Amino acid sequence: MVLKVEAKGGNGGKEWDDGFDYEGVTKIHVRGGREGIQFIMFEYVKAGKATVGPIHGVSDRRGLTQTLEIKHMENEHLVSVEGYYNESTGVIQSLQFETNMKTSDLIGYDEGTKFSLRARGKKIIGFHGFAEKNLNSLGAYFIRMPPTKSAMQGGQTTGVGYDDGGDYDGVKKDVVTTDGTAIRHIKFHYDKAGNEEIRERGVTTGTQHEFTINHPYEYITSVEGSYAVTQPYNCIVLTSLTFKTSKGRTSSTIGPVTGTKFVLESKGNAIVGFHGRVGSCVDSIGAYYSQVFPSQETALKVEPKGGKGGVQWDDGSDYEGVTKIHVRGGLEGIQFIKFEYKKAGQTIVGPVHGVSGRGMTQTFDIIHLENEYLRSVEGYYDESTGVIQSLRFITNQKTSDLMGFNEGTKFSLAANGKKIIGFHGFAEKNLNSLGAYFIRIPSTKSAMEGGQTTGRSYDDGGDCDGLRKVYVTFDGTAIRHIKFDYDIAGQVEMRQRGVKEGTEYEFEVDHPREYITSVEGSYAVTQPYGCIVLRSLIFKTSKGRTSSNIGTVTGTKFVHESKGNVIVGFHGRVGSCIDSIGVYYSPFSPPSPPSEKLQGHGGDGGDFWDDGVFKNVKKIYVGQGDVGIASLMFEYENETSEMIVGKEHGKKTLLGYEEFELDYPSEYITSIEGCHDNVVGAESGVITMLRFKTNKRTSPPFGLESASSFAIQKEGYKIVGFHGKSSALINQIGVHVVPITE
Repeated sequence: MVLKVEAKGGNGGKEWDDGFDYEGVTKIHVRGGREGIQFIMFEYVKAGKATVGPIHGVSDRRGLTQTLEIKHMENEHLVSVEGYYNESTGVIQSLQFETNMKTSDLIGYDEGTKFSLRARGKKIIGFHGFAEKNLNSLGAYFIRMPPTKSAMQGGQTTGVGYDDGGDYDGVKKDVVTTDGTAIRHIKFHYDKAGNEEIRERGVTTGTQHEFTINHPYEYITSVEGSYAVTQPYNCIVLTSLTFKTSKGRTSSTIGPVTGTKFVLESKGNAIVGFHGRVGSCVDSIGAYYSQVFPSQETALKVEPKGGKGGVQWDDGSDYEGVTKIHVRGGLEGIQFIKFEYKKAGQTIVGPVHGVSGRGMTQTFDIIHLENEYLRSVEGYYDESTGVIQSLRFITNQKTSDLMGFNEGTKFSLAANGKKIIGFHGFAEKNLNSLGAYFIRIPSTKSAMEGGQTTGRSYDDGGDCDGLRKVYVTFDGTAIRHIKFDYDIAGQVEMRQRGVKEGTEYEFEVDHPREYITSVEGSYAVTQPYGCIVLRSLIFKTSKGRTSSNIGTVTGTKFVHESKGNVIVGFHGRVGSCIDSIGVYYSPFSPPSPPSEKLQGHGGDGGDFWDDGVFKNVKKIYVGQGDVGIASLMFEYENETSEMIVGKEHGKKTLLGYEEFELDYPSEYITSIEGCHDNVVGAESGVITMLRFKTNKRTSPPFGLESASSFAIQKEGYKIVGFHGKSSALINQIGVHVVPITE
């Protein structure tokens, strides 16, 4: 079946369609000029002969033509196209082509909005789109790439042949039975166009082991095993199997590693089917390989934050991570930003967003090869100019310096448990605003606690968003059964293990506002089971809640906990009881409480100012004048525990400042009281007195009381920032507040 991917790019042009009755693309001609891509032309192969397609666009202008050859006879296939287009002109600016063997240079300008044409496990056999004077948009036809069949490993002549074929999208689960000597039975749950198909071979005698794959985000990439002449079967049979996935996960080794070892693996490919020979045991196994691209988790797009204005830009989200950031600052703020990304092991240098003027460029390196990733960005922007003033980047290993001025309104880009893989925003002469694309940070797998060899393995994986509910069954002696309700993209998926005999206990988690942070338990050799099994379990959450102690604390105690992480999945071993348990951890930072901006009080004159939102207020400076409060300045602490001195608001007088210092961090401001009045020499009302109240005391009054008084507070909240209006005096004052959590 042919998949038609609709044309992507700008609007405009006349529709064209080369069709899809070809075997593949063999040559591409692209001509570029000042406005972007002028024309494109494709050569295809059909029934073994080259077919030259028509020109799409116009070729009679000054420009440069580049070509890309695809060696169809050497099994090279075109798998994807990506590029940039200009939204205002509707013209594609650049194109880059990727085959299963190489990636072309970027042909054209890396400016504008990014797009891509790709279909998992498929190759391009034809194109369509829109063009007139230039190439406006491009779409493609895809078909599945044929799988390749490996040789069998193990017995070559005994038993009967089996062949599941290779026309599946992937494997969802494999179930293997061993009797302690040989692999007796295999069962594979395949995915085919979203439907599950099960194929099983052999005799289900022995201990069954399951390994679940998070298809379509994860694939089996290799199978390791061993085979030997084994008694009492008296022929070559498989003795062990181990499965590995595209996410670096490895199943337990099922069966004893004996005799000849083997590996079924093809670099850059996934295993999508199996074949071999089977009798009373599984005698041999082979694989079907297909070049597949694991479905990318849908990236979370966080809208741009900062000032207004500028031209929209978008680097896209089809990267593995950010490796380097270039920031140039000048007198007006951040002039431009440029990112380097990692994609398929290669560095992709993105375009400059903004304009390079007089100033200084700073860079920040993120060491992708050492598992460093970008978690968040914070900064300040000027509401009056619409320009970002400063930026700071935070990875899982370090925090950059603040690049620029810590002035204006603060903003941040962050998503719990996720990392940044791409950016978008608005820029023109300067950087106006910045947004980001986030995906989930890969989870880490702990060791198992409890029995290490008995029972069969289970593995729920670590790709869920959290847990909603835990069920544990205890029979008075051992933990017999566990069931977990996982949250995956808002849907509940249940996994259960063991034998449901005994009393069931439930523990509900208020996901997504609450997460499991630790599991405590114990294990011991227990009768009548005659092996190590779990005897007790306790669950704790991010809200400080603790489940009841389920079971009897006996034998060896253990704790699964990792600072700064939450538990998002479980694995272990299970038989008639739960023999052992391990966990998957995912990074988690308690979300900062949402701030609220309370309306200012006083007159309407003066220029607006806003210090933004901070972690806390440390010190207040008040300058008095003859007729009112002349100036204000505040000292704050930010989220990274740095002291930030805010800008001076108003006009400092010869009297200087009076100070009110807080006993930080135990003391915080809960309210402001004040007065305002119309005074001689001022065009509008000014603040004449201020008094600050904390959770411990009240400051002395600064200034003189007048007829119009006000109070600014919100019950249960503390003040973490100030805003207002000022001229030669302070005309107005307001605050930012957050809920009190101490």
